[in-house]
Amino acid sequence: MEINDFKVTPEKMKGKTVSDVAVTSNAVVIKFTDSTYLDIYLDNSAQTLKTSTNKLEG
Repeated sequence: MEINDFKVTPEKMKGKTVSDVAVTSNAVVIKFTDSTYLDIYLDNSAQTLKTSTNKLEG
């Protein structure tokens, strides 16, 4: 499975409406009403938090 990292731009997130949130011990995933997701997750190898966004098509 290929992992894609995307830069999160605050301007692109502004004004979106949250429809769901999932929280685990290693990640927070926020789903917006336009099917865009914001992922905040722990990168164990670097011991830092990382973010990515994606949008489900279809």
